[in-house]
Amino acid sequence: MTNIVLAGFMGAGKTTVGQLVAERLGRKFIDTDAEIEGREGISVPAIFARDGEAYFRSKERALAAELAQQSDYVIATGGGMIVNESVRRILLDSAICVCLTASPDIILERVGGESAAQTRPLLHSDDVRARIVALLNERAPAYAHLPYHLDTSARAPDEVATAIAAIAGSEQLRIGVRVPEQPRYDIAMGDGLLAQIGHLMRGRGWTAPAAILTDKLVASHFAGTVQLALKAAGIDSFVHSMPHGELHKTLATVESMYRALSERGMDRTSPVIALGGGVVGDTAGFAAATYLRGVPFVQAPTSLLAMADSSIGGKVGVDTPFGKNLVGAFKQPDLVVMDTQCLGQLPAIELRCGYAEIVKCALIAGGADWDLARTLARSPLHAVEDTATGENLGVIDDTMMNSLVNAIELKRAVVEEDPFERGRRALLNLGHTFGHGLETWSGLRIKHGYAVSLGMVCALRLSQRLGLCDAALVDDNLAVLRGIGLPTCMRDVAAFGVDMLDVEQVWSMMQSDKKKRAGRLRFVLLRSPGDVFVHNDVSDTDAKAALASLQE
Repeated sequence: MTNIVLAGFMGAGKTTVGQLVAERLGRKFIDTDAEIEGREGISVPAIFARDGEAYFRSKERALAAELAQQSDYVIATGGGMIVNESVRRILLDSAICVCLTASPDIILERVGGESAAQTRPLLHSDDVRARIVALLNERAPAYAHLPYHLDTSARAPDEVATAIAAIAGSEQLRIGVRVPEQPRYDIAMGDGLLAQIGHLMRGRGWTAPAAILTDKLVASHFAGTVQLALKAAGIDSFVHSMPHGELHKTLATVESMYRALSERGMDRTSPVIALGGGVVGDTAGFAAATYLRGVPFVQAPTSLLAMADSSIGGKVGVDTPFGKNLVGAFKQPDLVVMDTQCLGQLPAIELRCGYAEIVKCALIAGGADWDLARTLARSPLHAVEDTATGENLGVIDDTMMNSLVNAIELKRAVVEEDPFERGRRALLNLGHTFGHGLETWSGLRIKHGYAVSLGMVCALRLSQRLGLCDAALVDDNLAVLRGIGLPTCMRDVAAFGVDMLDVEQVWSMMQSDKKKRAGRLRFVLLRSPGDVFVHNDVSDTDAKAALASLQE
């Protein structure tokens, strides 16, 4: 199991709490100061006096590297250990890191009051409290890098240990995203992670209130959990709900969000949390990007589609009567919190919409990712659904979760390479040029994931028509989509009340695609899984023929 690291200032309770956490979880416990003392044969103050602080810090760095190669530890670090950037990176990359905090007065009391000047080398001062405050301010930027923050000032050690055990039981994966001119942000994934969102936000220096922007359906399931989690971390919040559905992804909805943010007194350091699927993430993200010219932004996706795609990479925006996503911005999130428990609330149709983006990413990546997607399609679990109620029949298994992680990793890698879609990122639009046209033409009755599935079919058939791939590849891809329950022709979406496909009308809708260059549509085509590219010179005749094939 991944190590748990407790960091923070002296007197925050790392050793006491760490021992309780280790006992509760059946793990090994190590206090880094005590371990170094044992190896050196003298106390930390004596090491400082004999060899200096630099020598002691080198021992901390060596111990951090050693522990990173092991597992199943609860590690209580020395107060200054996390300040060293190389040590901090070792710990962040190898463990679940929790920063314990306490007020200066509580710390002063716990370290022994003014007499601590005689026993703790870093507190040698005529005014120990002032020295504590100065060190806290000095170390605050380093502590801010730690993902979880727990204030122990008014909490008993057992209560803190319970909270840390819950964190350790929730987080399953953490993926860092690095984009230009912004600090790395984390994608945190886990079972029950929304209950930890307050601790994930606590140490970032943001000011209350936090705005939970969501829709009315999602709010009924998850807004209470998020508000309670924020309250437990000492963060005031409010909920503002938009109507549910793509029809409300509009500038009018954004304006109502602006009004709510203003009425609640939010400033430039007050965070917006987008709680919901892709519609909420896109709309709330655009509000966060433009209100006061930008406020902190947290993505908390609750749908499979949003987890696989829209919550990562910073593309936010709204639809207009003259085109989908034509008004928008790039607004990278400061944090992405994916609670996989939310997937258990999704109807089967919403899961399938998410699978469409996962299959798209697997097709772009090729190799093992595509093999896993084919396995996903062959699993009988994924073919079972209650078509009358759309009930989720428990298809969230390891194959699906691994496929989701693959999609996230691909999106992360592409976004890091091309954050503003000036090059490789355009490949992520596989199926979207056709799909957005179909979605808009249908009056949004064809859901986004279904439209992407149909769009991929068009891209495949266009690729075959142009001699880029053979019929066997197209058939293989269609089998994967059908195996998951995704549509591959217009007959499969007839239940949504979509009339006979009007190729010319869809084609007209496609002309407003924001990815056009020099008046020409750009299509993402493929030769094979993993061999995907942008084609800038497709004839109207060929593209329309690919569209018309959906009616067959």
